[in-house]
Amino acid sequence: MLMTFYDDRLKAKLVAVAADIAVFRGWSEKTLEETAAKVGVPYGQAKSLFPRGGIDLARFYHQLKDQDFLNKFRKVEITNLSHFEKVEVAIKMRFQVIADDKEVFKSSMSLFAMPMYQLEAINLVWSTCDLIWCEIKDISIGFDWYTKRATLVSVYLSTLLFFLGDESADHRETEYFIVRRLQEVRKLGQLKVSFVEFIKKLMAATR
Repeated sequence: MLMTFYDDRLKAKLVAVAADIAVFRGWSEKTLEETAAKVGVPYGQAKSLFPRGGIDLARFYHQLKDQDFLNKFRKVEITNLSHFEKVEVAIKMRFQVIADDKEVFKSSMSLFAMPMYQLEAINLVWSTCDLIWCEIKDISIGFDWYTKRATLVSVYLSTLLFFLGDESADHRETEYFIVRRLQEVRKLGQLKVSFVEFIKKLMAATR
């Protein structure tokens, strides 16, 4: 089905309402039904926009947050920063966007931690990290293109686990953690993270 600008606006409206419901009930088919009723949209129409129900809602929520990040990041003057410094600013800002709706985000992570959705979770994280590299005008090709994104994914995933347990004011400890992880990258080169171990820790953190 060909999506229109109207469809995207309606999807954004539905996800905004669904996010408030999902904090208490999770991202599910029932959440989609309740969201459609609250927005005043026929359930069949909402279902056509989110065919898989909760997982499609959560997926679009993540994509909207990527766009929120881009809108904020593009207002920051980064011309005179190195690529490394630009990445630091970008990943900090991406987590600031998450922090604005932390409980909503945690509820989506509970869903993405389920076995049938884990591949989608890592694809979304990869997409976010690719977005960051593209936004700072990285022109790497071949193996360098892949390793830069894989390395940033490892930083993002480890930061995510730290962030979920961070109760410091304005999540300052998460920002310090990001700096430390990026410094490790600078010293050691590519970092690796076990996705299996990440999922285990994520499931424990979002219970």
